[in-house]
Amino acid sequence: MDDYVANFPEDIVNEILLRCPVKSMLRFKCVCKNWYVLIKTPDFVQQHLKKNRRPPNRLIYDYDNGDDDDDYCGPMTLISEENFQTFLGMQYLIGYVDGLFLMYGQINSAISCALWNPATREVRSLHFPSPIMDSPIFEYSPNFGLGIDLLTNDYKAVYFLDYEAAVYSCRRDSWRVFKIEDFDKPPPFDKEVRRTYGTAYLNGNYYWLLINNNISTILLFNFGREMFEEIEGPDLDSSEHPLVFHYGMMLFDDSIAILNTSSKVEKRFYYDIWVMIQPGVWNRLITFQCFPVIISCYDSSLIFVTRASRLFSYNVRTNKTRHLGFHYSRLKDGATYGDGGCGVYYYKESLIPIKQQELDH
Repeated sequence: MDDYVANFPEDIVNEILLRCPVKSMLRFKCVCKNWYVLIKTPDFVQQHLKKNRRPPNRLIYDYDNGDDDDDYCGPMTLISEENFQTFLGMQYLIGYVDGLFLMYGQINSAISCALWNPATREVRSLHFPSPIMDSPIFEYSPNFGLGIDLLTNDYKAVYFLDYEAAVYSCRRDSWRVFKIEDFDKPPPFDKEVRRTYGTAYLNGNYYWLLINNNISTILLFNFGREMFEEIEGPDLDSSEHPLVFHYGMMLFDDSIAILNTSSKVEKRFYYDIWVMIQPGVWNRLITFQCFPVIISCYDSSLIFVTRASRLFSYNVRTNKTRHLGFHYSRLKDGATYGDGGCGVYYYKESLIPIKQQELDH
C-alpha cells in the first residue's frame, strides 16, 4: 500500500486529504505511515480546520438532573447519532470552539468536567482544584466558558461563581486559581448569569450576560491575558420596552449578540436581537415574533423546538423557516431550566487533539 500511495504527488495527496471529513481522516491514518504522520501534524490539523466547508454537524444531547435528594446528576446521552453515547456524571455542554466542547456535571457534590472532541471521540478530564470543586451547580449553570489563546493556540476553560474563579490551560495541563489581588476591582461574579445559545466565544474572548435588578451588563474573559472585564449592555428605553426579559448571549453572524424579549403594543411579545458593534456599543439588529421556544443559534439562524418536540430553524436574515428533520419527545424540555431535557448544537468538526483516553459508552 505504501508503494501504491507513493505514486501520487505529495501536494495532490495533501490537498485531497484536507477536503475529507474527520471520520474518513481517522481511517486514513491506517493507510500508511506517511499519512499517519501527516494527519497528526499541527499544521495539517489547522489547515484542515480552515478548509472545512462542509455543512455543520448536528449534536443533540439528552440530560437528566436526577432526583432532588440525589447528589448525582446525569447521565448525559448523545442522541444525534445512530449509536447513542452516554457520559456518566456529565450533564451540560459548553462550546463550541474549533470543534471542541466542554462538558460538565456534578458527582457527590463535586464538579466534574472534561474537554471533548465529538468527531475524534477524544476526551481530557479536567480535575477541578479544591475548594472550587466543591462549589454547587444549580440546575443549568452557565458560569463556564471555553476558548483559545490566539497567540499560543492554547485551548482554555474558565469558571467562576460568587467570589471564586479559575482558568484551565491545556498547554499547562493545570488550573490557575484567581486570588483577590489578581483583580483591580472585584468582578461581578455574584450577579445572575443568563444562558448561552450555542456559543458566546469570539476572537479570544468569552462573554456572559449578567443581570442585576433587570439591568444587563456583560462580563468577558480574555484567554490570552487571562483577565476578566465588565462592559455595558444595551441601553434600553423603558418607555419603548415596558417589560423586558433578557434571555441570553449568542454568537450571531460572527458578532456577539443578546436575545431579549419584550412586551409592546396589544400585549404581544416580541424578540429583539442586539449586536455588539464594539465593547459597550450595541445596535438593535432586528425585532420579530416567534412562538416556539428558542433553544440554540448557528450563524444567522435560530434553532427552536415546537410543542410537538420537532426541530426547526428560523433564518433571521431571510425570514425563512426550515424543518430540520429531527423529532425527539424530550426536545421541548431543553428550552427551559428544569428537570432534564435536551440541548442542541450545530458545529464544525475538527481534528484538534486533546490527548487522553477515549470515552466509554
